[in-house]
Amino acid sequence: MESGKFQLITEADFVLSRCGRFVPPVGSVVYIPKSFLLQAVLPANSNQTFYKEIVGETVWVWRSISIALSGNPPLISAQVLKPDGKYLFNGLLQLTQVAGYGSNRYVLSRQLECPPGSKVQLNLDDNYLMSIAGTTAVQPVSLLMEGAYAYYLRSGIRSRNVEEEASNLPRIFSGTNQNILAPCWMQGEGPQVPQGWQGEHFTYGAGITNVATVTLGANAAARASIQIDNDSDFHCRRFLFDVRPGAGVTGGTFLVRIRAGSGYTFTDDYLDVAKYIGSAYLAKGWDIKRGDQIQFDLMLVDQAGAGDITIECFADGEKRRIA
Repeated sequence: MESGKFQLITEADFVLSRCGRFVPPVGSVVYIPKSFLLQAVLPANSNQTFYKEIVGETVWVWRSISIALSGNPPLISAQVLKPDGKYLFNGLLQLTQVAGYGSNRYVLSRQLECPPGSKVQLNLDDNYLMSIAGTTAVQPVSLLMEGAYAYYLRSGIRSRNVEEEASNLPRIFSGTNQNILAPCWMQGEGPQVPQGWQGEHFTYGAGITNVATVTLGANAAARASIQIDNDSDFHCRRFLFDVRPGAGVTGGTFLVRIRAGSGYTFTDDYLDVAKYIGSAYLAKGWDIKRGDQIQFDLMLVDQAGAGDITIECFADGEKRRIA
């Protein structure tokens, strides 16, 4: 291809892949950064749907989301329907869990190609969270969908893409999973229930000892615990945390240190578990002996307002006992 002369690939140049999908022929791809802004103001105790149309002359690849919340306090949940007809989250998600921008923006696990004319649907709801907090406040939301226009060129050399080059490396055949970045049990491979044992999915959290409440302005330290049954060991695969602020609470973050009653320390320091490990599956499960106890040392920081704030801790995994 002559220097300075480029030809864009047209729709007629696309070919069918082995899966029957339309894909561009091998060539260069030039990415031009482009973002789409969706702004919405949700009235108190309501549910509304907003849309953003993808415009342009070529495919736009969606890579990340920056979210800014202006509610006081921010009490809003959302569900995003992607142009391919699939939802971004499994259900209505409290936006404070993924809100952020810059280094804290929400990055998609893989970029999504959105053709011109397609739409992103944003469903916002604040009924549930406001009923819990006992307050009413208008909820402004700014959602910036970040990505780039992808211009496919004839001939040439495909643009460098580190992720794509890594995916073209030989697969790792040292294990049956062949994917060292995902917990092997998620693919039905790897560590199984030990021979002679049987496993049963179970979530600990009876709503008694696993709940702690802190009053703002008083002692900011608290403790919660989960007692493991005496009839079976427990293989913990993830923790879940439900933080419920009172009506007058406008700020507050629980820092937690997790340890076992036997002395094993799961986290060697206090961290914001609701933000960093809450609901995320552990790369390697934690085996806890029967009769032991999971202890949560809690500390409330960055508190603002007045009232109580409650945290409820859950341990999700598998009960294991001799068959």
